[in-house]
Amino acid sequence: MSIYQHKKACFRDLRNKKLAGVCAGIGLRFDIPIWLTRVLTVLLFLKFPLFTALAYGISYAVLPSKA
Repeated sequence: MSIYQHKKACFRDLRNKKLAGVCAGIGLRFDIPIWLTRVLTVLLFLKFPLFTALAYGISYAVLPSKA
């Protein structure tokens, strides 16, 4: 076992983006399909529009971009 652990970071993925790359970056970070993160984001937006829009906006402003 290695004493060094590889830590994945959250970022906005500009190569696979549709809107701002937030869903693509989160999908890559947690090893889940990007389309699934987009579908879950849309479903959350339909149920909690203000909370989801606020969380997406904060994520867009805070997460670094990676091309």
